[in-house]
Amino acid sequence: MAKEIQTKTFGKMTIEDKQILHFPDGVIGFETQNNFAFIEESEDTPFKWLQSLDDVELAFIVIQPILFAPNYKPVLSKEDFEQIGLIKLEETLLLVIVTIPNDNPEMMTANLQGPILINPVTKVGKQFISRDENHPVRKLVIENAETV
Repeated sequence: MAKEIQTKTFGKMTIEDKQILHFPDGVIGFETQNNFAFIEESEDTPFKWLQSLDDVELAFIVIQPILFAPNYKPVLSKEDFEQIGLIKLEETLLLVIVTIPNDNPEMMTANLQGPILINPVTKVGKQFISRDENHPVRKLVIENAETV
């Protein structure tokens, strides 16, 4: 079923139920924001949006890390996966939040320390902290520009 929402970046738009994600614990720093729309602006860009359905001013740019860090694999526990009803990483939609400082795309970074995992069947998501301290909070995305 289609639903009209107001977004921070795109104004009013229509989304389908399958685009609605539920984050029981919110996102780190925004624990009270539990419902998001997964917005794919266009198939021509690897960047997607998580738009809060509770606060129009809250939206995150996200990307699948395999597109710029092909060997990235967050270190999570069995209990972490169970929280979203899955068993292993390969079953999830894995995303990381992108930050663009001072609107300078060349300096955009992705948070590999705080991956977002989504159960593609139940549409339940959660942001976790990777137990691998080598995963930076600010990994440059454009280092591998040919893949982005």
